[in-house]
Amino acid sequence: PLSGNTLTSEMKIDLQNKLRSVLHALAAQHEGVGYCQGMDYVVAHLLRVLQDTILLRAIQGCLPGTAVSNRPESLISWREMPSEQLKSRMNEFNRQSEVVEETVFRVMDTLFTTYNLQHMYWPELRCLKTCCRVFESLIKRKLPVLADHFEHHDLNVGLFALGWFQTLFLYLPSMPSATVCHMWDIWLVERSFKIFFRVGTAILFLSQPTLLNHDLEGMMTYLNTFPDATLLRRDILIPCALQIKITNRMLVEIEMNVTSFQQEKAKLPKP
Repeated sequence: PLSGNTLTSEMKIDLQNKLRSVLHALAAQHEGVGYCQGMDYVVAHLLRVLQDTILLRAIQGCLPGTAVSNRPESLISWREMPSEQLKSRMNEFNRQSEVVEETVFRVMDTLFTTYNLQHMYWPELRCLKTCCRVFESLIKRKLPVLADHFEHHDLNVGLFALGWFQTLFLYLPSMPSATVCHMWDIWLVERSFKIFFRVGTAILFLSQPTLLNHDLEGMMTYLNTFPDATLLRRDILIPCALQIKITNRMLVEIEMNVTSFQQEKAKLPKP
């Protein structure tokens, strides 16, 4: 999750150390969840996107609750600094404090609690698996031809959707950061996972002509790599997703049906 040509080896080591610290703190704070695969993608994305903003805010003295904001030198007029001096000061804060780790931890803690992200990492991944079953039902409703093609080739939607939802689409190596940030903005405003179901459905809708010409192996390769990442661009994928009508009421109804079916299935005697 911390790969990329724009990062130097020193930057990668620094971010890896920060990633490790935040994940340890999260596991300690949320003992019932602990560490789960997928968290590293989300934390790594936050570190890459937020680090410079956090350091700049620290220099401005605008980060309450951190040690940095209380230091007199942090109140120096950053607007008067030449860009190289400002960058040097940010690097200094980065080396001498844990302000980035502290802030990203608080962001993740908020996502876990206020936005219910912790549900995606519960033991046995019950909620995550339910999300995949709900998504499978949505595909049958919105893309029946593709759903039939999946069924004909015995493609289990969970094989690709699990990684999508668990990492909030960061699992896709060709997914642009700008697209992820846009869908997360919608998630944070709506406080609903609805946008992720809409994005997933939009990806399949845009990929449908290609997928219908592939067998199981070809479809899985395509869905895990997206060799042509054009359809994942923010100006293409997000407008398409927002055109797909999926309501919270619809999701609740599907989830109830899925849960009821699983409960009835669990009661059946095992062969």
